[in-house]
Amino acid sequence: MPTAFALNDARNALRRGDAPAALAAAREAATYNPDEIEAWYLLGSAAAALHDYDAAEQAFDEGARRAPDKTPTRAQMLTLRAQPLMAAGRPSDAVESLRAAMKIGIPDAIGLALASVTLTHAGLPKEAHALAEDAVKRNPRHADAWFNLGGIRQFMGDTAGAQAAYEAAISASGGRMVSAHHALARLRKWSVAENHIPRLEALQCHDGKEACSVGYALFKEYDDSGDTDAAWDALQHAAMLARSAETWSLENEAALTATWKQHLPPERFAIRDDRPRSGPRRIFIIGLPRSGTTLIERILAAHSHVQALGELKTIGIVVKRLSGVAGPDLLTPDVIAAAAKLDPLDIAEAYTRENAYLHDGSAYTIDKLPNNHEYAGLIRLAFPDALIIGLDRNPMDALFGAYKLLFTGAHGWSYTQEDLAAHYDQFRRLMTYWKAIMGDGLIDVSLEGLIADPEARIRRLLDACGLPFEEACLSPHQAAGAVTTASAVQVRKPINAEGIGAWRRYESQLAPLRARLTEMGYL
Repeated sequence: MPTAFALNDARNALRRGDAPAALAAAREAATYNPDEIEAWYLLGSAAAALHDYDAAEQAFDEGARRAPDKTPTRAQMLTLRAQPLMAAGRPSDAVESLRAAMKIGIPDAIGLALASVTLTHAGLPKEAHALAEDAVKRNPRHADAWFNLGGIRQFMGDTAGAQAAYEAAISASGGRMVSAHHALARLRKWSVAENHIPRLEALQCHDGKEACSVGYALFKEYDDSGDTDAAWDALQHAAMLARSAETWSLENEAALTATWKQHLPPERFAIRDDRPRSGPRRIFIIGLPRSGTTLIERILAAHSHVQALGELKTIGIVVKRLSGVAGPDLLTPDVIAAAAKLDPLDIAEAYTRENAYLHDGSAYTIDKLPNNHEYAGLIRLAFPDALIIGLDRNPMDALFGAYKLLFTGAHGWSYTQEDLAAHYDQFRRLMTYWKAIMGDGLIDVSLEGLIADPEARIRRLLDACGLPFEEACLSPHQAAGAVTTASAVQVRKPINAEGIGAWRRYESQLAPLRARLTEMGYL
């Protein structure tokens, strides 16, 4: 009887959003009766709500272990376990848990959709695709399943299929799924004759987060339609809402830049480290978001010796974990100070282990996370033979490209012109420092130069990477593989100059940014 009371208390606490009370009640229920699977489910759900991912993973794991073998309940618990594993930066373990669930058979659309989302985040959209398709077949009214399927189809280059899935998500939600409206606006270029502006304008937003997403969607569709005044108004309102939810500050970023320089001085890089590293040769592509990093990834991924792994967060997660520094922030001055004392081989081996499930045996792999520029020095120490490619693009185009996008939970500097300029200054200071240390070991690529003379610049890039020229690299839009970035649609086209000078459509509105960059000496 005490178990039933505790379970009821935990259920009620979760319903009203009281995660601490739910956690206490679920723990009590699990203590009374460790074989009560629902107790472990509630305990894991409450811990996940509190962002205690280790406790959540352990609770779901215990529930899976106690569930009868090869049953839907065990598959459900293994599927749930994968979520906190991903959140804790353990994608390899998350994939292993999901594959065990898939072997049993995930029983319902909710579980299938959840598994497909997790596999997509783990860099396995092809595996996720079949689950997402199955989820919408099981429940055609499951809006989240349709939304997830739309994202996967978009990543795989199926624009028409993605559009149909996003529309199905909107329909299944009664028109209320703001994330689907936003994704649809971003999917392709719209026109005066074909757009969703009236539907977007009519949406009733329930909070600032929804209003922010709708604002960015309206900017995109007004901009596509040529109404730059309406587009700019929508962007200003949306960016203001986005900035109000961010904690980025120039002071914090400047402290990180100074700490890298302090703890990784030039003399640290004069020490040769000839110890062998396991795994393929690594290529890291870094730069500002919207600076052309995805295009370079596609060019190299078209080569027969190269595999693109996507935008991996592994370096940051491994460094944080090995540093032993507590706290929610991935990168702080304390993390940098502790990481600088680590054996670089430990960083390399942890990185390799965490990504092994993605590797197909290619001689080279690409990690294309733009803000790995923060970790470039540690990457050089961890992988002395790594190819580090830094993208350079006209800052007005790159920064406007970032300004007009909603980066949920990332790039908190991208929502005001003042912050854009301040971040660019710190970015250039740090990249200049790494370049002074690495010299030709940091391969510079100009996006404008590549677009102006693709073959010569691609040949030069391949030569710098020690790769023989292959004709396929001149047609990166035909390269196989998913693209899970904001450039997923653009890079399916042949190399072109469409984005060069795009900021000039808003030249007068962007005058403060241009003036500040000029004052800093960057224009």
